[in-house]
Amino acid sequence: MSLDPTIELGVFRGKKVKKVYLKVLFLLVITSYSYNGYAVDVNPKKASSLKSYEFGELVKSYMLNSSSITKWNYNTNSQNIVWDTDNLANSDSGYYKQGYIRINFNNYKLPESSYKNTKKVRAEAAWEIQYSGDSNKNVNQISLTNTGTAGMFSIAENERVQPFNSLIKQSITYKPVCLHRIFGGNYSIAYELSAANKKSAYLIQNAGEGSGGLSISYDIFHNKNDMYRYFIEYNDLDDRNSNCLI
Repeated sequence: MSLDPTIELGVFRGKKVKKVYLKVLFLLVITSYSYNGYAVDVNPKKASSLKSYEFGELVKSYMLNSSSITKWNYNTNSQNIVWDTDNLANSDSGYYKQGYIRINFNNYKLPESSYKNTKKVRAEAAWEIQYSGDSNKNVNQISLTNTGTAGMFSIAENERVQPFNSLIKQSITYKPVCLHRIFGGNYSIAYELSAANKKSAYLIQNAGEGSGGLSISYDIFHNKNDMYRYFIEYNDLDDRNSNCLI
C-alpha cells in the first residue's frame, strides 16, 4: 500500500471509501508516533546517534583497572562522544577538548532548556564534556556540565540528576572526602570512588543556586592530588582550611 495520501483522495464511492479511510488513519498514527518520538530527540542534534550512558556506568568506564599502568589520554572513551572539533585547544592552564555525551540517571534524561524550547515535550539535553590536561598527551580531569543545553533547572530536575543510586547500581562505593558549602544550594563535595579491581577515582559535584534556578556539574579525576588542587582553586579556599579529610 502506498503511503502517499493523494493517490486515493477525492475518490469517495464504492469500495474506495474504506481504503481511503484506512490510509488516513495510518497517517494519523504515524504523525502521532513522530510527535511522541520528539521526546527522544537530543539537543544538539549531532548527539542523537550516541548511546545514552547511565551515569554510574560512564564513571566506571573511566576508572582505571587496578593493574593498569596507563592513564587517560585524549582518545579515552572517544567513541561515546561527539566532539566539537578533533583538534586540541591550548590555553594558559593547559590543553582541553570539548564535545557532547548522553547521560541518564536511573533512566532519567534531563530535558533541554524550556527557554530554548517552550513545547510541553522537550528534547533530551546532552551533557557537555571536556577533557583537560597539562600536556597534549595526558588528561587529568574530565568535566560534565549541562548549562549550554539544559540551562538552569528546577528542584525536581535537580533531585533526578543526583549520582548516588547510579553509582551503587555499578557496585561503586563513594565516600565524601571534601566539603565546601557557601550558602543555600551552593556547595562542592568531593567523593572518593572505589570498585572491585579498579583504582580509586575522585568525583567532585558542584552545585549552584540562583534566581534563575539550579545547576550541577561533575568533575572526575584519577589522581587524588589533581582533585585536591582543583577543589581548592575552584572554591578559592585557603589550603590551610581546605575542608578536606585527605
